[in-house]
Amino acid sequence: MRTGYLRQRGRHRGTALLVALIFAALFACMAVALAVASESNLAISRNRLEVQQARNLTETGLFLVQREMGGLQVTGSDAAAVHASLADHFRLAWTDADMLEADDITADAEAVTFPAVSVLSRDGRTGTISLTMQADGGVADSPTVTVASTGRFGGARRTAYYDFSVRSGYRVFSDYGVASRSPIVVKGGAKIDGANSDAEGSLYSSSTSDTYGIDLQGTAEITGDAAVSGEDVEINKGNNATIGGDQITDAPDHHWPDPEPTHFEQYVESTYTGDGDEEGTTLSNIRIPAGTNPNFENVNLYGVVYVESPNKITFNGNTNLCGMVVCEEPTVENYNSNTLTFNGNLTASGVEYLPDDPRYDGIRDEAGTFLLAPGYFAKFNGNFTTIQGYLAAGKLNFTGNASGTVQGGVLNLSDTSLDVAGGAHLTIDKQNADEHPAGFAPRYSLICVSGSYRE
Repeated sequence: MRTGYLRQRGRHRGTALLVALIFAALFACMAVALAVASESNLAISRNRLEVQQARNLTETGLFLVQREMGGLQVTGSDAAAVHASLADHFRLAWTDADMLEADDITADAEAVTFPAVSVLSRDGRTGTISLTMQADGGVADSPTVTVASTGRFGGARRTAYYDFSVRSGYRVFSDYGVASRSPIVVKGGAKIDGANSDAEGSLYSSSTSDTYGIDLQGTAEITGDAAVSGEDVEINKGNNATIGGDQITDAPDHHWPDPEPTHFEQYVESTYTGDGDEEGTTLSNIRIPAGTNPNFENVNLYGVVYVESPNKITFNGNTNLCGMVVCEEPTVENYNSNTLTFNGNLTASGVEYLPDDPRYDGIRDEAGTFLLAPGYFAKFNGNFTTIQGYLAAGKLNFTGNASGTVQGGVLNLSDTSLDVAGGAHLTIDKQNADEHPAGFAPRYSLICVSGSYRE
């Protein structure tokens, strides 16, 4: 009986040992599984971290480029030239940057290519940013410039794209009826409005020299916005004055166009040496030498009137001018010695209406500007029906009953003053205004294309 008991006890011990071995094996398997799962989770976490870091680097690259490219002025007749313009800008802008060698930025017909930018993470690992830019044409074709940014971190790689489009022209041309580097004073019963919309009667001043950048007195009225960009410069609206749009005291400090009057000297055919008193005189493509100071009476002028400086010119009676007046910029600004005075009635037609005569070939393509007179004081005291083209002078005044429509706009090029007074009434018509009026250096700038981000 003792022997049977021992045998039975041995069997129980064997069963317990077997169970223990089974559980040990199960626990070992679980431990292996947990280890494998843990390693897998670590790998997944590591991959996710690397992907996120790569994406962060990608977006950092786009941010660095966007900060430089928004509003950037570019030139070039084809993609290669646009690329060269971009590369030149970034070499200069990033010349002192520690993140890359700016001199290694290259450009060809295919793209602008940047050397890799290395970024050190907090855990001591290195990621990189690679940038390229590609334009699909020249600036006159309004191309799209696509920026590609590739971020690499560990084994992860992400690429994102963002587009910039080329904006043609200057905002002082497109956004405002009257733009001035000086304070603008509209007083008395003067009015500035739009031919097609109230917005065409908008004013902009970039002056920093006066408390009031725009000052409306009496019963003066403008139908559009009043905008100033100078720091601490304000807008004054008298109790009886009217501003139809918004009053904007933090407007952007817009780029101003560079006048190029000497471009038109090529069209001069003859030199005028008279005093202008010959009533009914008809003149074409003339040069008025410095110091001539003519007083024109009932004159007919065709083509380009090229004025050397200094000069004091007066138009009296009925002046018929088909073409444009261009003044050589004085070496010294003196608004007493350099004046243009339009009295009486002015009939002004654009260059596109010049006769079909070979002497006007080329001039008919110089559209968009009627008066280009940097450094001159232009005074309009009489009536005009429609002036086809921009009026641009160092200083402009509209007084008395000076009234009419300006197809384009009015530009005061110096920080002097622009006055619209008395019963003067300017109507601005931008419907067919030229984006690049003749006599100004063309401008093409990049703007961000909203919603163009993609991976």
